[in-house]
Amino acid sequence: MKAAPTPVLIRSTIAAARNAQDLLNDAKVLAEAGRKARAYSLAALAVEEVGKAASLITLTVMPETLRAQAPVGRLLQWHQLKQAEGLFMAAMPYRLPELAPRLAVMPAGELAQVLTAMDAPADEADRLKRRGLYVDVDRGARIREPSEISEAEVLSQLARAGQAASAAAQLLEPEIQAWLVNPVAEAVELSRAAVSVLTEVSDARTPEAAANVMLNVVCKLRVRVAAKDAA
Repeated sequence: MKAAPTPVLIRSTIAAARNAQDLLNDAKVLAEAGRKARAYSLAALAVEEVGKAASLITLTVMPETLRAQAPVGRLLQWHQLKQAEGLFMAAMPYRLPELAPRLAVMPAGELAQVLTAMDAPADEADRLKRRGLYVDVDRGARIREPSEISEAEVLSQLARAGQAASAAAQLLEPEIQAWLVNPVAEAVELSRAAVSVLTEVSDARTPEAAANVMLNVVCKLRVRVAAKDAA
């Protein structure tokens, strides 16, 4: 990925957005057929795929010299981070070209509130995604089966996946694809902040750690943009 040219990264981003929609559609088919557990897992994967698209956007807009140093594994393989990114995209009511400029001026309290509200859904998805596919035994020696996932949990996850996939659908628009080639300065600074934070982050792989990464990335973005404005 580090050596991939920008056009390849753009096509990968678009493919991830399309795959998120396909996963969501498959989840809906399974839900309608009464296969709740499998539907839940696919819906959770749809949100993660939107998060992967967001990570690929980050790689696409960053300068090539920075891309060579980027912690690509953490960007593309950290499941909880991709889940958090997908939920974040679902929660943001902005067009993609507007997102980084909005984040640069968003009050810190408002940003923290958004990320805190994502903790419970991200933790739920992290717990139940695998339970939709596998039988497990918890620490209390209780057998946990996929069939225990409720209809309410499935409907909630389908709704979140729908919002995330809708946000990612912007990537199928020619004007957004053109923006990826010519991103605004704040988007480039956001990519720099992401590389900085992910390079320094610990090996914890929890929804809380992922939310903290996102908060720190935006805080670094705000500092960078403020410093540039002051200069």
